Amino acid sequence: MSSTNAKVIKVGDTYQIEGRPREDFQILNVYHPPNIPGKSVIVGLIDMDPNAATPSHTHGGAAAIAMVVDGSVLNQMNSDEPIISKKGEMWYEAPGCHHVRSENDSGSERAKFFAVLIVDDEVIKDGFHNIFVLDAEKEENVA
Repeated sequence: MSSTNAKVIKVGDTYQIEGRPREDFQILNVYHPPNIPGKSVIVGLIDMDPNAATPSHTHGGAAAIAMVVDGSVLNQMNSDEPIISKKGEMWYEAPGCHHVRSENDSGSERAKFFAVLIVDDEVIKDGFHNIFVLDAEKEENVA
């Protein structure tokens, strides 16, 4: 199920890895803690169908912490080795991290995880589209 050399295609307005469904990302809440001025804390739930995968992306300079609540998720950050996180396990993405791979590790079971992102208010002042920036979108905007 490796997506390291997978082809990213555009279907309608959505980029996806060819032959694989995309994740469903839902923002659950946004907080503005007074002890970190200029930052927002975004809590999201990511639901992945079996075999779902997300094209490589960044998170608008956010620090991200994720915890799997169902199934297992394979992730690869920057040039690090891929890791598989199972129910109850967590991972961290530092600001500026390049999320090279993110995929449901199962071809038959769903995977879900919560993500908490700490991002500059400036990044989300016009909406949340800049907290999830696909490499393919960046390449399209440069062309």
